Amino acid sequence: MFRLLHFFLITSMAGLLALGVLLWFVHRHAVQQLVEYAEVQNVTLARSFANTIWPRFSKYISSVSELPEKTLRTRQEVREIRNAVKAASAGLPILKVKIYNLKGLTVFSSDPAEIGQDKSGNQGFVRAAIKGLPASALTYRNRLNSFEGTVQNRDIVESYLPIRGGDGETLGVFELYSDVTPLLNRVNRSTAQLMFGLLFLFGGLYAVLFLLVRRADQTIKRQYTNIEEKNDALEKARNTLENRVAERTRKLTDEIAERERAEANLRKLSQAVEQSPAMTIITDPAGSIEYVNSRFVAVTGYPLEEVLGKNPSVLNAGEVPPDIYKELWKAISVGKEWRGEFHNRKKNGDLYWARTTISPVMSGDGVVTHFLGISEDITALKIAEQEKRQQQSELAHAGRVITMGEMATSLAHELNQPLSIISGCAQMCKKALRSGNGATDSMRDPVEQVLEQADRANEIIHGIRGFVKKDALKKEDIDINDAIYKISDLLRSDSRDHSATVSFDFASDFPPVSANRLQIQQVILNLAHNGIEAMMDGKSNQRHLTIKTAMLADETVGISVHDTGSGIEREKLKEIFSPFYTSKPDGIGMGLSISHAIVEAHGGKLWATSNKKEGTYFHISLPAAPVSDPKESTDAQ
Repeated sequence: MFRLLHFFLITSMAGLLALGVLLWFVHRHAVQQLVEYAEVQNVTLARSFANTIWPRFSKYISSVSELPEKTLRTRQEVREIRNAVKAASAGLPILKVKIYNLKGLTVFSSDPAEIGQDKSGNQGFVRAAIKGLPASALTYRNRLNSFEGTVQNRDIVESYLPIRGGDGETLGVFELYSDVTPLLNRVNRSTAQLMFGLLFLFGGLYAVLFLLVRRADQTIKRQYTNIEEKNDALEKARNTLENRVAERTRKLTDEIAERERAEANLRKLSQAVEQSPAMTIITDPAGSIEYVNSRFVAVTGYPLEEVLGKNPSVLNAGEVPPDIYKELWKAISVGKEWRGEFHNRKKNGDLYWARTTISPVMSGDGVVTHFLGISEDITALKIAEQEKRQQQSELAHAGRVITMGEMATSLAHELNQPLSIISGCAQMCKKALRSGNGATDSMRDPVEQVLEQADRANEIIHGIRGFVKKDALKKEDIDINDAIYKISDLLRSDSRDHSATVSFDFASDFPPVSANRLQIQQVILNLAHNGIEAMMDGKSNQRHLTIKTAMLADETVGISVHDTGSGIEREKLKEIFSPFYTSKPDGIGMGLSISHAIVEAHGGKLWATSNKKEGTYFHISLPAAPVSDPKESTDAQ
């Protein structure tokens, strides 16, 4: 709808704005004319002053540049110039007169306090003195010292006027202050009268037009409103009827389709749950069983009627720690999902393993209405893993026996030394006893030597027996440095037999590692023995083996075994951990393969780097044992 009144108001505001701009330009033009008029008057008066004053005082004005201000103010010439200027401006609207030389020095001022001031930087002075052009500006002064004394609240035209000689050359500058207050007040009154007259005229016209336009606008609005109301009523009635028919048709169609979809989904879901290869249990929030599928019945032997309304604890075999149940209920009670494994008991008493996921079923407002448990029978997988661990343990034992067999010569040499000492000491004791003069004191040292060397031989044999014995794959938190130190005698014995040296570089402040001590020692011993034998094939006489531990950047515990041999070719580095791969004529190629499998079974990594200059590095990284907080052992089931 066309808004006539709004359009009229907008055009009226535009007219008022245009009128205001026009009045501003008119006032500005009048003020500019006033300034130009005052400037013309000041130019004429300046010429009169120049003709009267300049011939008498030009030499004085040109010669006082170096005099101090105080001296200037007391000169006789200043008083004479003041009297001459005052006489020449009598009856004229001149409030103040200043005279400057061409250097900008105030030689004279009707205000004695300003005599001697430097005005060389003033823009009006520069325009008059250098360019030879008058410069005027309209200013307002609250207070001003004039010929007649102090005057207040005056509108003044300040004019800088050049003083010219006969050849047109600028000789100095006059500054005249003309009082235009009466003239400017007259201009302001005229402008105000014009503005009020136009506003009165425009206001009356506007009032009449506003009343006419408002009445016309109201008439148009009433007519438009009547037409719109009738059209709206007709359109509303038609739309209401059409919408009712369409809504009813849509609702019936949607209800039929939704019912068919719900029935199909329900059948599909029911079949999927019932025929699922996973055991499914649904309980209420208190944990009472409301539904189990056929797979649950087949695995556990419990039919639905027998477990309906009971707690899933009927399957509890007592082999799951109470903390697990506490953690389970803590998670699902707050709407989170829980995953874990249970060792449960079937109806016939047999045990089975189940990998289970339990999640809450929420209502629309976020309230737990049921719990859904989905379990997978992983008993066969657990048995296979146990068999794999057993085979791995047997293989590791075989590897240790093989390693001891390869080190037999070194071990024999290591045992030969204490046995030789024992034999010699025994011969000494025997000879002393047969001679009949063997005193107790003389036999004390040989007997102590026999006992000491027997203990040493016993420790070597005990270490070998502990290393080669069969042991279940039992993990515990161990100190890697201590585990390596316990086999250091075997390593040194092997190195001496091959004319090599071995050193250890253990890092401090190590976290423990969850591992089987014997198997980790087997890996270190195997890598060290391989490194010692590799150095025998090299041309260098420097045969040195270094075993080092360190904390790696990824927060794992690192072990490195470095030999100074001739290195391994790059293309063979990828093959050395393959079963039955060997570079020894009499080797079977299982040592590195077994070591690689042991490290991976501990969740770690084993790899090698090598070059001809530095030899070969075997690197091991093992995860640190998790730091576990003590928990309350409460029955959360």
